[in-house]
Amino acid sequence: MVTGEREPVVPAEAHESARHGLARLSALATIHDIAMRYRAITQSGHHDFFAFYSAGTLIREGQPQSLYDASTLTALERHIWPHPTGYAGYMPFLNPPSAAVILSPLASLPFATARLLWLAISIALAIACAVVLTSGRDLRTRGLAVVAVLATFPAYQTFTEGQWSFVMLLGALGALVMARRHLDWLAGALLLPLWLKPPLLLFVLVWLLITRHWRIAAGAVGAVIMLTLVTLPWTGFGADVNYIQYLGGVTAAHATGSGAVGSTTWEGALPNMEGLIGLAATFAGQAHPLAVDVLTGVMAAGLLAYFVWATRSRWLARPLPLQVALAALCLGLLLDPHLYAQDCVLIVVLVAVTLSRTRISAPSVLLGGAALMDLSAIDTYWIQGVFVTPLHLLTFLLIAGVIAFSWPARTRPALPARAAAPA
Repeated sequence: MVTGEREPVVPAEAHESARHGLARLSALATIHDIAMRYRAITQSGHHDFFAFYSAGTLIREGQPQSLYDASTLTALERHIWPHPTGYAGYMPFLNPPSAAVILSPLASLPFATARLLWLAISIALAIACAVVLTSGRDLRTRGLAVVAVLATFPAYQTFTEGQWSFVMLLGALGALVMARRHLDWLAGALLLPLWLKPPLLLFVLVWLLITRHWRIAAGAVGAVIMLTLVTLPWTGFGADVNYIQYLGGVTAAHATGSGAVGSTTWEGALPNMEGLIGLAATFAGQAHPLAVDVLTGVMAAGLLAYFVWATRSRWLARPLPLQVALAALCLGLLLDPHLYAQDCVLIVVLVAVTLSRTRISAPSVLLGGAALMDLSAIDTYWIQGVFVTPLHLLTFLLIAGVIAFSWPARTRPALPARAAAPA
């Protein structure tokens, strides 16, 4: 019915309250779903913690030389769940031996108890990430950050799989904070968790060297060496040698089909990944490794060449232009050869850089970052449903980010900065 009266104007505070309420409901739904899945082990997915618990058990039993032995891990995991799991029938331990030492106290507990304790630790780390992300902001913004991070699909994947993703994210966010305070050695040391996924640390080190942040790079390398030496009494040199060999085999597996056309050191579903290799495997098919390698190489070379051409004159600028920082972060995620949904929590680093360098409202940036991360849910569930081809919406948006952020860095000055601080 038309009354001729104007519609009431909804104040901005109401929209803000609605956004906060939606985020809170999403966070509660995520935690409830996780709790349901933790009641009992099932055949479908979420078995990464099997490998962590088994690796910790091997350290406690004085068998570090078996951390990367498939038959040993399979035997231990079958005591937890007497059925094949994962792409290769068991869950491999892909992290350095020092990580198994850190996990070993959990192996002293029954598996169900250890899994719940690790979940509690992971949730606490996620909350800590949100608090560091919004350091110095009002309580409402910090509360929104907490629920926005907890409610994302990558957070859900991290919690249910029992992965390290929030450990790596907290280290990266802490390194950003210390770099802004010019505590370079400490910033480098806080990058240590990226050693859990060596390709990520390698990309960061290359960028630090290109931009001449020598002390941060040295701090990161020094922290890795120190942790390795400290944990040697539990691992021995042999486990580290085995890991280097295993890491080479895993790297080669990504280029030779990852089990789709024959046995490899590591076997997994490449199309489920969000990086360039996942996109290439979707287009070419994992059973055609040469085509996947060529397509991945062409896309990577093209994006790298474009990024270098568009941003090279700005790498040594202080502070680093926001566009260059965002383009570099998008490119690093795309080049990551093992970017599954849980590690997409690292997109929060883009949010952190944006929050510190622009005048865009914090709630908009936080919810925009959460929406970007949640695209991985569409990509993941698409392949598990009626359709068999992932959409890779997140991958395409990261590619668009490299292109869009690199070009303005070449053609016009940086966006208005909220505060002058090194990116």
